[in-house]
Amino acid sequence: MNPETNLANTEALSSSDVDAPAELPVVDTLVAFAPSPHVPVQLEHWLRKRQVALLVVEAGLDYERVKTAGARFALLDLDVEGRDVETLRRARQELPSVRFVVTTSNSDPKFLQSLNEAGANGVILKRAYVADLALAFQAASDGRTHITGIPTPRVGQQVPITAREKQVLELMANGFSNQAIGEKLSISVKTVEAHRARLFKKLGASNVADAVLLAIRVGLVMP
Repeated sequence: MNPETNLANTEALSSSDVDAPAELPVVDTLVAFAPSPHVPVQLEHWLRKRQVALLVVEAGLDYERVKTAGARFALLDLDVEGRDVETLRRARQELPSVRFVVTTSNSDPKFLQSLNEAGANGVILKRAYVADLALAFQAASDGRTHITGIPTPRVGQQVPITAREKQVLELMANGFSNQAIGEKLSISVKTVEAHRARLFKKLGASNVADAVLLAIRVGLVMP
């Protein structure tokens, strides 16, 4: 979406036009640290409903501009060259009151785990961007965390798993394949797949990355 596009009753602001008036009073601001970000219609609806202005910062991380705008939410694209987990960590230090939702194409569980540890309020894989971006910001607004398209359970929430499922989960978290897990535990690949399916169901996950991050969140495995 072009930064100058009017999002119904919410004004979409460019980085040089922070104070442009909206048709309805703006009560919040979401800053997008992304070059010409595509804003899905679901997020446009969320912005309009919440009377949130969109501030697009197309070059660099202009912290002062964000502070001036009083932004409470931020969208940080980590696929931009030169950005990594440290970028998020520094941004959180500079803007401690801002809730960050991060987008990335990297689905490696350890990388996603590091984003969670660095303080991301949401982590969205690019493949889930359109469907889940608005959900991530709603979760951030409610004080929850949203990772790779699914809301995480609360810290300390009990997820009952068997001792064998825990073994499989720990090996998954360490990057073992189904074949390697089977060899390690002296069970068949089919049995490993059955354990994985039950773990996904219990954790509410759809893939290994989600399962590992959710397991860390509720204390089933150590980061």
